[in-house]
Amino acid sequence: MLDIGIIGLGNVGLSVHLPILLSRSDLKIVWVCDQNDKWNNLCSKKKVPFFVNLDNALEYKIPELALISTPYFSRKEIFQKIENKVSGIYFEKPFAINLDEHFYYSKNFANSDLTIGYQRRSLGIVQSAKKIISQNIFGQLNKISIEFGDLHYNFGGFRADQKKAGGGIFLEAGSHWLDSALYIGNAKKIDNFKNKVKFNDGLDIHSEGSFDIYDSTNKLTTCNFKFTCLENTTNKIRFFFDNCTMDLFLFEDNSELIINADKKDQFDITDFGMKNFPNSSLSQGVAYWDEFINSYLNKKNSYTSINEFLLTTQIIELFYAK
Repeated sequence: MLDIGIIGLGNVGLSVHLPILLSRSDLKIVWVCDQNDKWNNLCSKKKVPFFVNLDNALEYKIPELALISTPYFSRKEIFQKIENKVSGIYFEKPFAINLDEHFYYSKNFANSDLTIGYQRRSLGIVQSAKKIISQNIFGQLNKISIEFGDLHYNFGGFRADQKKAGGGIFLEAGSHWLDSALYIGNAKKIDNFKNKVKFNDGLDIHSEGSFDIYDSTNKLTTCNFKFTCLENTTNKIRFFFDNCTMDLFLFEDNSELIINADKKDQFDITDFGMKNFPNSSLSQGVAYWDEFINSYLNKKNSYTSINEFLLTTQIIELFYAK
């Protein structure tokens, strides 16, 4: 059985990671550490030791694995306390703002020992879209368009502070969409990155841009993106083929891939056996954790391995480059 320590119990940690990890028979949560002691009673009910001080948690028990689910600004200090103690780490996103930071965290670990919480790679619609493109089922992929955001999107808590959050809507939400698009498109290289950005109090609130990706055969696909708090968008990734388009709704539970032959004719792609499972925030988390644990135990690279996120970090670096 693997021991794991949870560092930070925010919204994602509480609603996704904690129930998933508690449900696994091959994992034991040896402690939870969070600076807010309001979670003490909850952890006590689950019979999990709780600490507000990481040093005290590590004195109590050094786990084999650690989940870091704290705001971006606190990551480095936490990492420095555990890097020589644990054997594997699950980082909630955002992981790094640039490639130097990416390599700083990953240089002393095997690729399979680290991952980032871009769990939407596990979604059934994402896996199906990746297979459709890699097998050329609809012919050549010509373009990818990514849009996310609406007038109701806002930055609350630490996300309203640029120094704590690391960035605005591009980093907080857009990175999920870009990571999924890069993964689905089998991207191996990024080039020709361009963007226009509007800021408020140091946080990017609107961005539009484009870049090119190249797959393993060096085939070029152009990508356009828009992430915004200033207008309503389609909230989807659209893939353009010669004779049709395919729409993917990344943040909608139970969604299906939509194929559009023309404006009057569309149909859904449904896996009738599994209904595009995983198809929700919780089920995708279950699948992603399972993939990471298997990759870690078998020392075998998978889509959760840290080296598989280099292009995601690179595009974040290109966006925030000064």
